[in-house]
Amino acid sequence: MAEIKEIPKISFVKTNKSEIEFEILTLNSLFSRQDKLKHPLDMPQRVDFYHIMFITKGTGVHYIDFRPYKYNEGSTLFISKGQVNAFEINFDNDGFLILFTETFLSKNLIHSDVLSFYRLYNYHLHLPVIQPNQKGINVFHTIIGEIYKEYNYIDNFAKEEILRLLLKLLLLKAERIKRTLIPREKNAEWFIRFGVFQNLLEKHISETRNAKEYAQMMSVSYKHLNEICKSVAGRTAKKVIDSFLVLEIKRHLAVSDISVKELTYQLGFDEPTNFVKFFKRHAGQSPVQFRTNLKK
Repeated sequence: MAEIKEIPKISFVKTNKSEIEFEILTLNSLFSRQDKLKHPLDMPQRVDFYHIMFITKGTGVHYIDFRPYKYNEGSTLFISKGQVNAFEINFDNDGFLILFTETFLSKNLIHSDVLSFYRLYNYHLHLPVIQPNQKGINVFHTIIGEIYKEYNYIDNFAKEEILRLLLKLLLLKAERIKRTLIPREKNAEWFIRFGVFQNLLEKHISETRNAKEYAQMMSVSYKHLNEICKSVAGRTAKKVIDSFLVLEIKRHLAVSDISVKELTYQLGFDEPTNFVKFFKRHAGQSPVQFRTNLKK
């Protein structure tokens, strides 16, 4: 079997300032150092940390899981760990990019914070970009400006705690906007359980597509997992799994020269015919057509 060329997975790089696994930088500074980066910013790459991107100047497009999302001044984009994203390089644009890892979250966010976080980053519920009104833009700009100043402040006393509190404030302000776009859930705890389900899919999708096996991993019944998925994502556990698998196939096809036959077995299908039928049924085109269209 030929060596599989994966979409590059970008890990969080610690510096003296980011030992806490949290970083904030301007978009312009990121674009200005693109020639020094190992992977081009405008090519698909999978990140193993979370992003919040706030636009202060300009308009453009950011690609998340192969879909273009338009933004303008005040737009705030939430990019989850494990998603594939690509930047549109434009030096006329600027903004802030907040980066943080699962480790930072688990160390610094209490239960209620985690619940808010899962609601914000649940791309099954809503689009990853929000556009506050002018008052909201000013509030976001103020909070993110404070985060930027604190991150770069020379005195490290209580820095991590202050950054946590400022991030929590930003998340709550964002959730206040997003919760007006979706119905309130009766069982908020299910957001966290759904997040656990998503993490398990990332780890085991090539091994199993059986919803009952994921329920066992979560120590819940198959019926309960279905209830969680229907409540949070509006679809059954099987449909959530299928949707995730289609996305994984797209991720492989995007930057890999792997053959359909090889990918069939890599992702746990028994034969190429079934693999192609599955993808075409859910994506509306064959794997070859999808790959060809990406290159146009």
